Amino acid sequence: MVSLEISALLRFLYFSGLFATAYWLIVLLVRKALAARTVNVIVESPERTARIQALEKAWDTEESDQQHETDDV
Repeated sequence: MVSLEISALLRFLYFSGLFATAYWLIVLLVRKALAARTVNVIVESPERTARIQALEKAWDTEESDQQHETDDV
């Protein structure tokens, strides 16, 4: 009688682990598919490069203006 209870318990543990592993694998694959689907690809274009350079130039100009203001004080 005890060996039947032990084998039933071991069978339960085995299948629980099997289903938990299968569930984990399915969730992992679904999350990977969703992450791959939502990735935004940044495409370099001349317009984007020009816009970035203009923003960097404006940022540098603003920083130099602030530096001159702190030097005057």
